[in-house]
Amino acid sequence: MKRKKAHQLTNSELVLMEILWEADRPLCRPEIISAAVNENGDPLFAVSSFHLLVNELLEKGYIKVMSGTGRGRKHARSYAPTLTRNQHFALQIVRSGNVGPMDIPDIVCSLIQYAQVDDASTVLHQIEERTVSVASAY
Repeated sequence: MKRKKAHQLTNSELVLMEILWEADRPLCRPEIISAAVNENGDPLFAVSSFHLLVNELLEKGYIKVMSGTGRGRKHARSYAPTLTRNQHFALQIVRSGNVGPMDIPDIVCSLIQYAQVDDASTVLHQIEERTVSVASAY
């Protein structure tokens, strides 16, 4: 079977990443597994595949291992994302292979449209401020 490109996440990997993105700190295995339960009490990914998911996300560079947060084996490893949710989705767009600098205005306009933004001028002002800070970093 053909292996997915490093930037593509499976549904289970995306569930795990969403849990980490929502957390305000690194999480250990029991915390991630308890967060990966829907309203019906069903797991959102197979608990038995936890270590496979973690290893794939480590290999893809999406998470990093943090030092333990407590005592005992259950706190031996904790995990934190290496990029934000928005960075992930930006990578999905850029790595599609068909995006250039001239496409960015259309992408931003589409995001504003689909997110149903009421005040586009505020969003555009924030983009301008961030663009200036990014440009000054170079």
